[in-house]
Amino acid sequence: MILFYIFAILLIIQSLISLKQGFDYLSYFQKFSYKKDFIPRVAIIAPCKGLDASMAEYFKSLFEQDYPNYQITFVVENSLDPALREINKWQALYPKIQTNCAIAGTSDKCGQKVHNLKVAINSLDQNVEAFAFVDSDVCLPKTWLMALIAPLADKTVAATTGYRWFVPTDNRLASLLRSIWNGSIATSLGDHQNNFAWGGSMAILRSTFYKIDVERYWQGTVSDDYGLTQAVKASKQAIKFVPSCLVPSLGGCSFSELLEFTTRQIIITKVYSKALWLLLFISNSMFNLVFFVGLVLGIILFIKDFNFWPLLLVLIIYFLGIWKSVLRIKAIKLVLTDYEKIISQKLFSYYFFSPLVALIFGYNLIMSLGRNQITWRGITYKLISNSETIVIR
Repeated sequence: MILFYIFAILLIIQSLISLKQGFDYLSYFQKFSYKKDFIPRVAIIAPCKGLDASMAEYFKSLFEQDYPNYQITFVVENSLDPALREINKWQALYPKIQTNCAIAGTSDKCGQKVHNLKVAINSLDQNVEAFAFVDSDVCLPKTWLMALIAPLADKTVAATTGYRWFVPTDNRLASLLRSIWNGSIATSLGDHQNNFAWGGSMAILRSTFYKIDVERYWQGTVSDDYGLTQAVKASKQAIKFVPSCLVPSLGGCSFSELLEFTTRQIIITKVYSKALWLLLFISNSMFNLVFFVGLVLGIILFIKDFNFWPLLLVLIIYFLGIWKSVLRIKAIKLVLTDYEKIISQKLFSYYFFSPLVALIFGYNLIMSLGRNQITWRGITYKLISNSETIVIR
């Protein structure tokens, strides 16, 4: 019992620190602003593969950016990709927006997406001054590009990033848990020096891209955002998180899709950031043991001896987690105003299902122990290191 009390107190301390981060997160969303006087020529680089669920919303948001000086470079693996037909259709609908589509070909030494990005960048004219990267499963606000580019005027900022928020379009438990799982990672971004770039919503000046040699960090990797993050960290510069560039990803998923997606993210983390993976493993193991063992133990001791202390400690931990979830949702609703109604309808899940998400994290971490192989967009990769990938087609 003494050991339980020690770990419970440690977990409460950790939860208080996490709650403080939640307050900082909300405060950052509330106070963040940007100037609109930095307008370099930007190429939005948009890799596509197949047709995502909200493809029409995605294309429309790409072509209707409130930015006076941009072009769009689509890139697909081959000319048989069904996305190509959709790209051609939207190009015809918006003839005033300069666009082109590169055919990247098959990659056998790195992730297909990384290969596609490299081909797209090498196809650009020299008048392009900045790159903005976007994934095809998101919907962008009209201010996305302006907000993402503006902080790059600061010479201490090497790159900017948003993140993804899964907006469930159904009522399946798996869809809700995916949103909460992903949302817990989103809260780690903020007004600090430890931000990471997320490839579905990030930007960098062309001069910075080549100066910090991002392409060298992309060699042999399957993760474009981990590679860019490593390049920025090595240059001793900063990645600026832009709250208004946190973008919605609409859709739902089954439990098998949920576990496949979340485990893939943790395997990538294990290969590319072992220290972070180890920290996740320790903190998650401690939470699951203290919370779930403590919950059962607390109920038994309360019924048997009217000893309420174990149950009280567990409830304190649970309450602190709920409090942070409330702060997170308050922040998210500030930027995802078009989806506020959908998010509000699922508040009970967002507030009270965190322990279930901790179990999913536990499953992900255990499954990642003996695995370094993932399947992503129909291609299987064996991750040897952050600079060596074996492509298995």
